[in-house]
Amino acid sequence: MITLISGTNRVHSLTEKFSRIYFDLLKEKNADVQFFNLTQLPPSIIEMEAYDAVHSDLIKIQHEIFNASNKFIFIIPEYHGSMPGIVKLLIDVLDTKAAFKNKKAALVGIATGRAGNLRGMDHLASVLQHMGVIVMPYMLPVSRIQDELTDLHNLTEPTLKVVNLHIDEFLAF
Repeated sequence: MITLISGTNRVHSLTEKFSRIYFDLLKEKNADVQFFNLTQLPPSIIEMEAYDAVHSDLIKIQHEIFNASNKFIFIIPEYHGSMPGIVKLLIDVLDTKAAFKNKKAALVGIATGRAGNLRGMDHLASVLQHMGVIVMPYMLPVSRIQDELTDLHNLTEPTLKVVNLHIDEFLAF
């Protein structure tokens, strides 16, 4: 099972719109995939007790989303030259061995600027590799995302082409 993670907890973000398009393209290719939007995280994740206590909401996410997956696609926006803190916080509160060890991941960076979150993808790749995740070398930066979304459901033709290539590479990975 592949889990696509829309990597921000901002509601109605460009990341979510792009992630849904990417998810639909995966489904068109008959991939066994589920969508996980970080807006679905329980509020308790940001409490200090999340590191020590076992929250039933988090246990459910751990088992149904992370433990059940063998591959992940992280679509992460650029937040101050890196990834959103909520992505790192989620990783920190999970049982990372069960969730990530010896699994595979692909990274897609989203930015309104021109670098497509290259640094954020590198930061996340380093964290994932530290936990034993095999990160696909082909990381996809998407710059000026506001110009690449022709509407809520479509990408410009050049971006659609590279997204499909990225998906094909990941499915073969």
